[in-house]
Amino acid sequence: MKGKRVLFGVCCMVCTMLVLGCGAEKENVGLPAVDMPEEMGGTEIYKDILDEFYILIVNGAEEDIYFEGSDGVSEALWAMEGKNPLNCFGYSIKDISGDGIPELLVGAMDNSHSGKEIYAVYSCQNGTPICTLSGWSRSAYTSMGEGRFFYHGSNGAMYSIFGTYALSPDGTSLICEDYYFTCEKDESFSEVGFYHNTSGEWDKDASEELNLSEEEFWKIQNDLAKQTERVELTPFSSYGVTGESTAELPVTAIFASDAEGDLPAYDEFIADTDESQEKILFMAHSTVKDFQVLSLSLEDVDENGKVTFSTEKLYALDALTPERSLMVGMTMYGTIPNYGISYVDENGVTRRFAVEISGMDGSLILQEF
Repeated sequence: MKGKRVLFGVCCMVCTMLVLGCGAEKENVGLPAVDMPEEMGGTEIYKDILDEFYILIVNGAEEDIYFEGSDGVSEALWAMEGKNPLNCFGYSIKDISGDGIPELLVGAMDNSHSGKEIYAVYSCQNGTPICTLSGWSRSAYTSMGEGRFFYHGSNGAMYSIFGTYALSPDGTSLICEDYYFTCEKDESFSEVGFYHNTSGEWDKDASEELNLSEEEFWKIQNDLAKQTERVELTPFSSYGVTGESTAELPVTAIFASDAEGDLPAYDEFIADTDESQEKILFMAHSTVKDFQVLSLSLEDVDENGKVTFSTEKLYALDALTPERSLMVGMTMYGTIPNYGISYVDENGVTRRFAVEISGMDGSLILQEF
């Protein structure tokens, strides 16, 4: 049965690329301009960008998935064979420029839930996210803390670059502190020169030529690299395209066959009796009201990838509680979700989720719509 799920998950992954319009090239993936109070959390304002990264990571290194700041992750995905990429990339939302408004950092991570290499930094101006930093292997940034970054890049065997940058006080631009590079001294290409400026330009005529040995020059790079530090990151494996950690959702779903230990007390509803039916267990981590099982029919997908379903209520509970779960027998008939759930959360908001199968590992995903 699990083999069937993985095959189905691959189909879902292909469908997701089509349904979410990943072929569209986007220059600005930010939210509409709004006045953001200083106390507002960054997850909400950066939701669209986090969703874009999640979709990119799940779908793999597809050439037609591009948005500003995605280059580093797209490149790194090509080397993800045998790994779960959702555990190889992470994000952090915190104020590193000091203006009271949090920035979004996306970077590579390891098993310690941290990393040094930063692929993208986004800041917020007048309520709209903008990409401040975008890196990849030959134009890479690592964190030095307090909004500063060590940069190292290459334009070829003779042309190397390194230096330091700092975020501007409002976080919307990078300010060059030091910029070191190598370049041929003359047209003979027989001798390499070492140069420095603070403008961030690869231009020897606008730079100071350094009277240093090769060893002394590269020692500057090594000393700067030693000042880098790790950044705590949240793995994308704990992010759902609802814009919040799936661990924070009050309701989760698993295949009953994947449950470990004894099953909790539960009610049961059979949505269909197809021979491919799966038993799915919906569990509440905190009580939600008016829990419903829905039949879904796809109505529309707009140019931004927003999906609209029509719904029909199949089953309802006054409340789903941590003490009593719900077992539902349902069949995933195709790549488009055909079942979903809804509930009223603790804030009185009605939330709706499609029940989908992950294209990565065949696990269940609750996709908010």
